[in-house]
Amino acid sequence: LARHIGVTKVKVHVDSRVVVQTLNSNNGGSVVGWRLVQEIRRLLALNWEIKVCYSYREANACADALANMGCDHGPSRRLYDSCPFRMSLLLLADIMGITTPRIIAV
Repeated sequence: LARHIGVTKVKVHVDSRVVVQTLNSNNGGSVVGWRLVQEIRRLLALNWEIKVCYSYREANACADALANMGCDHGPSRRLYDSCPFRMSLLLLADIMGITTPRIIAV
């Protein structure tokens, strides 16, 4: 979608360090996800500037909510003309600078 609308620079935040390390390295990754990793790397190698970086899930709440919505709607692509209701409060909290604490067991 980003390429379709002419975006040439993309920064992708992922909440899995393993995924970020796999995509940013030259090793093959796990056998289970090999085909998917190869397809993602093919897309990353296209003519654009893309950076894949790690973010805590709590810091990436909007993306996490969109991923959950995607699971609810099945495999078809869905485009929104306006902000989905489930996202409104998250975006408002982000605009207001409200953060979600990260709890770490010690």
